[in-house]
Amino acid sequence: MIKRFAASYLIAGALFAAAMTACNENDNNYQDDYGYTPETMYSSTAVTSFNIKPNSKLLANLDSVFFTIDLNRGLIFNADSLPKDTKITKLVPNIGTSGSSKIELIVKGSKVMKDTTFVYTTSFTDSIDFSANVMVRVTSLNEKYTGNYQIKVNVHKLKPDSLHWSEIAWKGMPGNPIAQKTVVNDERVYTFMETADGYKVWIQDTPGADGEVKQLTFTSSLDVKSVVAGEDMFYALNTNGVLHSSHDGIDWTAQGEQLHHIYGVYDGHVIAVRKDGAKYFHTTYPHTGTDTEVSADCPISGTSPLIQFENKWMEKPLALTVGGRTANGTLTGAAWGYDGAHWAKVSATPIKGAYQGMTLFPYFTFRTSSSSWKVTEYSTIFAMGGVNQQGYNTRRVFISRDQGLNWSEADDLLSLPDYIPETAFAQAIVWTSELHSRSLAASSDWNETAARPLPAWWIETPGYGRATKPVTSWECPYIYLYGGILPNGQLNPQVWRGVINRLTFKPLE
Repeated sequence: MIKRFAASYLIAGALFAAAMTACNENDNNYQDDYGYTPETMYSSTAVTSFNIKPNSKLLANLDSVFFTIDLNRGLIFNADSLPKDTKITKLVPNIGTSGSSKIELIVKGSKVMKDTTFVYTTSFTDSIDFSANVMVRVTSLNEKYTGNYQIKVNVHKLKPDSLHWSEIAWKGMPGNPIAQKTVVNDERVYTFMETADGYKVWIQDTPGADGEVKQLTFTSSLDVKSVVAGEDMFYALNTNGVLHSSHDGIDWTAQGEQLHHIYGVYDGHVIAVRKDGAKYFHTTYPHTGTDTEVSADCPISGTSPLIQFENKWMEKPLALTVGGRTANGTLTGAAWGYDGAHWAKVSATPIKGAYQGMTLFPYFTFRTSSSSWKVTEYSTIFAMGGVNQQGYNTRRVFISRDQGLNWSEADDLLSLPDYIPETAFAQAIVWTSELHSRSLAASSDWNETAARPLPAWWIETPGYGRATKPVTSWECPYIYLYGGILPNGQLNPQVWRGVINRLTFKPLE
């Protein structure tokens, strides 16, 4: 990445001195009539500062947009692109140098003005069309040297923080399942399915890959929705609540434990609820201590998948789940956490509404400061979908930027598009894919949705060398949404893929 220095002129002399030394060593032995060396003169062609003059009618705090000056390649650009639809055809620049005889702005290929060369002064007020090809040429004090810089004002072509989804192209999940549950174990994806031919598992090296389908040796009726994974093991209940385990997801063994509900796996232990008479108790398998009674407002079924996270203030990771049904039959929108020993409600501001079967996953969101137009990335927990107390599915999306403490409904940019069906009990997997210049992680297996062109902000500038290679590929975390129950009670036999648009943008070097 280009390091940004406010005092760019401190390194400008060194860069240009090196260039001059390489080109003409003999020139270093003399000074001109004013006592200046060629290095000093050449450094006076460096642009030391660049920004756009304020225009509140166009964009608040426009003059605060930071521009990187790459002296080595002769390139000036804003790494944080301006908001979508910002007009850049009439902008007035501020240009600073370390001392020069002349600064010129050369505009070519504009649709709103003729090809023009402007002479820049500190009182410059002419508007420049930065959607055209714009170059600034700086002439040294002794008028013997020039420095040329291409100026690029980047503007987002998409709403950068929206979720962009694409539909899977296959005809359906293998085996025409009527129920399914997808988990990740040992860096592979396992989709457990109930089909007309029995119970099967679709094993994928990457989400949605062809993989292979295996028949399960499950001797009783499997409750497919109960399958969980962790520590290279799989666990599930049969329809009578008996716990089973498997090392490979194919061969299963009954463990004799009678459970009501499985939250997930924590530190190699199943975290679950058992029922004793009319009471419900938190328990683990293998047992780690005394079972404790479930509080009245804690869900005992219908919870989201369990996710784990940690930070420097935690002694142990925290496992988190949202939503679900309590013992009295009501639904909740609260988030509950488990630290390896105790359960507690962690949400001060719960999800608005109450749902069971929500989809929960960690991801990212972005906030743009309206005072500086700097973009900040936040680790964010997403909770979406589910079914409410009245039995209706929802497509609402909720986010928490403080690890489940406070929840708010996501804005329109982060909402699910209408063409993705409303589901409950779907699973989301976040999986990093490699993207390449000007393309998404497309493959013949995926049918992309309506064309939404991917911006490629990188501009190859011939004639300017760099020590590092241009970015041609980068990692991007995709969300894969598996299955779920449709409003009609049937399984949605599809996998959908999505990503926040900003994460697909090619990194600027």
